[in-house]
Amino acid sequence: MSYEFSCAAAGAVTCGCEVKAESEEELRKVLTDHLAKKHKVRTPNETLLDHLVASAKRSEPA
Repeated sequence: MSYEFSCAAAGAVTCGCEVKAESEEELRKVLTDHLAKKHKVRTPNETLLDHLVASAKRSEPA
């Protein structure tokens, strides 16, 4: 399953970050890196990551 995520859709409307990932694991890694660099969240907890993953659009591979 692939994922499309945007910070704006997750509630951070001033952040223009948009991410595409081929798996949930990849999405979590990219989000963890982005949160540290852009939002100064050094170690996001699982609750935050779960919320962000849940806000991503999911699609089945073609």
